[in-house]
Amino acid sequence: MIWISLVLVGLGSILYWIWRGSGQSNKPIPNVRKKNKSDGEENMLVMESETKEFSILFSAGSSSLEKQSVDLIREQLDQTILTQIGYIQLIGSADASGNVSKNRRLIKERVRIVERYLISLGIPKDKINTTFLDPSFGGSPVLRRLLRSVKIQYRLET
Repeated sequence: MIWISLVLVGLGSILYWIWRGSGQSNKPIPNVRKKNKSDGEENMLVMESETKEFSILFSAGSSSLEKQSVDLIREQLDQTILTQIGYIQLIGSADASGNVSKNRRLIKERVRIVERYLISLGIPKDKINTTFLDPSFGGSPVLRRLLRSVKIQYRLET
C-alpha cells in the first residue's frame, strides 16, 4: 500500500513539473494573422507590432484641440507610421466633476475632434474605432486633468 502511494505521489509530482514547465517561455510570441486571398494572391502571414499609445489632454469644459496636442499627434504619428497603421482605438474620458450629461457630451466631442483630425492626416475612417468611457472622479487636480483626455492606441502592420 505504501508503494502505491509513493508511485502516485511521484507520478503527480512529475506531471505537475511537466505542466509548469510547458507554460513558461521566455520568448515573445509574435502576433500573426492571415491575410485573406484576393486577386489570386496566396495567403500571406502579416506580423503586427505591439500596441502603442499616448494621450491628448484637454482643458476643463473644452473640446478644442490645442496646438500642443496637434504637435504631439504629428510627432507620434509621422508620415512613415501613418502608412503602416493597422488600426487606431480612440478612448475618450472625462472628469466627473460638474454636470454629468455635459461631461458625456464633452467625451464624444473630444473623440470626434481627434477622429476628424486623424482622418485629415490620411488615416481611413474604417481603421479608427472609438470608445466613450463614463466620467470618472479624480482624487486630485492632477488626476482630474489626466481624465480629461482622449487616449490614442494604435498598432502598426509590417
